[in-house]
This record gives sequence, C-alpha cells and structure tokens, in this order.
Amino acid sequence: MTKDSSHTFIHLHRSHHADLLEDFNRTHLPHEDIYVPPQHQPLNPDDEDDVVPEQHAAFGIQRATQRQQEPAWRDLGLDRILNEGPPKNQRQNEQLSKVRLLR
Repeated sequence: MTKDSSHTFIHLHRSHHADLLEDFNRTHLPHEDIYVPPQHQPLNPDDEDDVVPEQHAAFGIQRATQRQQEPAWRDLGLDRILNEGPPKNQRQNEQLSKVRLLR
C-alpha cells in the first residue's frame, strides 16, 4: 500500500476503499489452461524417436562425396596482367576478347 506522502494517481474518497484495494491486490487468479490447436503446438521431441526416417542420413553424405565435382578455375592470371600490362597489338586484343566470350 502507498504512503500518504508519496504521489499516486489513485484518490481514495473513503477510508474503506483502502481495505478493498489491499484485498484486490492480495488475491491471485488461478492459472487457466489455454487450448492451443494441434497445428500450432510445438513438436514433441519424444514422438520423433518412434518414427523411422525416410532416408538414412549417411546415404545423402555418401552420395554427395561420390559425386564428381566440377573443377574450379582459380588461376585468374592476375600476375600476367601485372607483368605484361594491357595488350600491345590487335592480335592480343582479339585473343582476350575470345577468352571473354568463352566465359
């Protein structure tokens, strides 16, 4: 309960209002069960133990490792560009344009 010296927004006109307010604040509401539809309920991890997986986890891993990966082209030729500079004649320029078209 607030003291008379502290400012509040509640103005009690009668003295028995203070008793009612204390009784109101003291009571606790019981917890109620709330119905949640099944589609909104979280999955129960215990239920997943009984389910047989459609695909074994190792099958996907083996398949991914057996697949032949496409070789990655990592040589960008930057050292050649730094050493040689831009093309000096028409023939080198044509070769570079063909390389660009192939990409």
